[in-house]
Amino acid sequence: MKSEPDPKQGFRPSFSGLLNTLLSVTFLVLAAYIAWSSSLVPGRDGQELRWFAALVGAYGIWRGVRTVLKARSGES
Repeated sequence: MKSEPDPKQGFRPSFSGLLNTLLSVTFLVLAAYIAWSSSLVPGRDGQELRWFAALVGAYGIWRGVRTVLKARSGES
């Protein structure tokens, strides 16, 4: 059974939690950059870049949700 956390200590995120959060944000920023730069590429190649940006962004969101759920399960 876990002991109750001391409210005076505050919240201290773990290194793996910070790393996972940074990776999620990195994938989201990369997806935004790819989506923005795909507007400079004409035709089918630009459309494929937009699909790739959507996949990278979805992966970043998935990592973010997984990180939040993992952090919440560790708190309870």
